Amino acid sequence: MRFITPSLRLACLSLLLSVGVGCSVNSAPDFSRTPVIFVHGHGMSPNDWDGMIEQLSRAGYPQGYLHAVDIQPNVMANVEAAESVIAPAVETLLESAGQLARDAGYSGSLPQRVDIVSHSMGAMSSRWYAVRVSPERVRVWISVGGANHGTNVLCRYDDDGAADMCPAFARDQGQNPLQVSLNGSRDNPVDETPWGLGRDSEGRPRVVPDEARHIAWFTIRIDPDLWIEPAESAILDGAGTGLSVPGKRNFRETSPGNLLLLTRAIHDDLPSDEDVIDVVAMLLRQDYGAED
Repeated sequence: MRFITPSLRLACLSLLLSVGVGCSVNSAPDFSRTPVIFVHGHGMSPNDWDGMIEQLSRAGYPQGYLHAVDIQPNVMANVEAAESVIAPAVETLLESAGQLARDAGYSGSLPQRVDIVSHSMGAMSSRWYAVRVSPERVRVWISVGGANHGTNVLCRYDDDGAADMCPAFARDQGQNPLQVSLNGSRDNPVDETPWGLGRDSEGRPRVVPDEARHIAWFTIRIDPDLWIEPAESAILDGAGTGLSVPGKRNFRETSPGNLLLLTRAIHDDLPSDEDVIDVVAMLLRQDYGAED
């Protein structure tokens, strides 16, 4: 058996309070947390999130508050994935998390919203859910290596999901109606982060947060990224909260809410990367109010 010294325990407690991960000391389940839905990418699986789920559970998330969706086939079109997989998974998670909290004797408010953490193409399907399906159900949205404006790498594939990704930064509806619906075009700009707490660029329309819908949007990326081409596809205008993200080792906030991982990492391993898990946990732990 490995014993933890008082100094190590104190260091772990400090880290747990700040970001919630990184130590072998397990926190008691905290039923005041917001449940988290994890969305995998093109050709990938819910198992990609095992490491992050394990760390968040150690940091105090009840196991029943953490759910990785299984999109089958894993190259499904993004609107279909949002509406037939993510949407029902959110409702099931909220119902089961509420029951779990009641059974544990929790007397606080039961969860009514979720946080979403997505990877790669999962950013597109989860954004469609957050923007077009149930924005009132989303508190925090984070993409990890997200193909938010598509990726030219998938242009060589012929499945439905890849078609949504190609070409990156589609210019008009004829090129890619899904991308233009979420991202707009040069002639028809839209708010890429509607109901967001961050500030949109000058000239972009703004969908302001309200009492029912207010979302903290964040992105995490690497550059270069062998699967996201161009790498700046991951960046979203209007992300963040209007305040700088607290400084984190190995990350740089290149624009509000958009974080660049500075270490060597590869796309497929991002969901299990220790630095990524660390910053995701920190972002999820914050209390975000509706701001204008």
